Amino acid sequence: MRIAQLHWAFPPVIGGVESHLAMLGPAMVKRNCRVSLLTGSAQGAAEKEQYGGMYVQRSPLMDLNGLTPEKILEMSGEIRQEINSFIELTRPDLIHAHNMHYFSPVHADVLYEIKKERGIPLVLTAHNVWADDDPTWQEMNKRAHIWDAVIAVSNYIKKELVRCGYEEDKITVVHHGIDLDRFSPPAERDAEEIKIKYPEFEGRRVIFHPARMSLDKGCHISVKAVSIIRKEFPEVLLVLAGTGKTVDWGSHQHKHVNKIMKMVDELGVKENVFTRFFAWDEMPLVYRAAEFCVYPSCFEEPFGLAMLESMASERPIVVSRAGGMPEVVHNGVTGFVVEMGSEEELADRCLRLLQDPALCRKMGRQGRIMVERFWTRDIMTEATLAVYQKVGQEKQALWISAM
Repeated sequence: MRIAQLHWAFPPVIGGVESHLAMLGPAMVKRNCRVSLLTGSAQGAAEKEQYGGMYVQRSPLMDLNGLTPEKILEMSGEIRQEINSFIELTRPDLIHAHNMHYFSPVHADVLYEIKKERGIPLVLTAHNVWADDDPTWQEMNKRAHIWDAVIAVSNYIKKELVRCGYEEDKITVVHHGIDLDRFSPPAERDAEEIKIKYPEFEGRRVIFHPARMSLDKGCHISVKAVSIIRKEFPEVLLVLAGTGKTVDWGSHQHKHVNKIMKMVDELGVKENVFTRFFAWDEMPLVYRAAEFCVYPSCFEEPFGLAMLESMASERPIVVSRAGGMPEVVHNGVTGFVVEMGSEEELADRCLRLLQDPALCRKMGRQGRIMVERFWTRDIMTEATLAVYQKVGQEKQALWISAM
């Protein structure tokens, strides 16, 4: 099967969807699929390359960091030509778009035109939903009918899509999976590498907040919590990541980072907060360097791939009761689930893990077992291919009935 995928970004850009694509594409190649990806341009990345056996083509016309709604409208002709040229080159049996259900009606309309003209089925993976009052989201919901199948990354996302007018029968929930070789429990050799790469961690009780640095991801809640935690554990170190290459639609991240760093100064916790952009290939080691992770999202998180990365690394994780997160983290078993926006509750659960290293290790081991059972890359890939197969069968049935 020939599959054309489209998304706004791909590593070296960091993010949950980007990590998902970096796992899914090569895994499908190993299952005898020919996979191509049209994605946004990235500094230092080649315009065309091979990644894990799949063809990757980058274009500024897919780069949300460089596009505004006004620019998208102005460049609609160029966008149409870019996508059509990619489809002509790759000649897919199926087009799989990721997060094309918001941001740009122009890109979605081009895909629908291709579907009608060439008969190529469209599959959407919805990694997120948008605010009800957002005009672009309202406009995009009018296009819910263009997709032959929709993959939702959590039951929460499926419920929201149905509420917004998507047909329930077309939606399949496929949770993210994780590369168990890439994200693995610590080995003896890791200690020396951590000491060399991150000397700042030496002698500290490290808590890792792996999501991009923003208010949406609850980094300010983690900072407030560490101001409480340090009273009992003055050596605690909160590690914040994701201040560099991320998809930043509307250029909000810089403002968020400034607010968070101002809070660090105001709370007097500069000695307890370490901020750095970690490259995509560095992330597994940082997980292993931490005792546990926190992810106190302050919006209805669609899934949160960092949960699986943490659990696969045998690290418990403390998350918000937000969106799809409670579908993955079992409270008191593989981590803790706390109320959104509560730095006191977050601090309490962190203190419990710091006070009881045996409990922390036990939760970490249980998390790894759960990931191996339910959330592997192979499970995710097979479920995705099953959606493709169903779409193909439905297309064939329609063709036979039209004869």
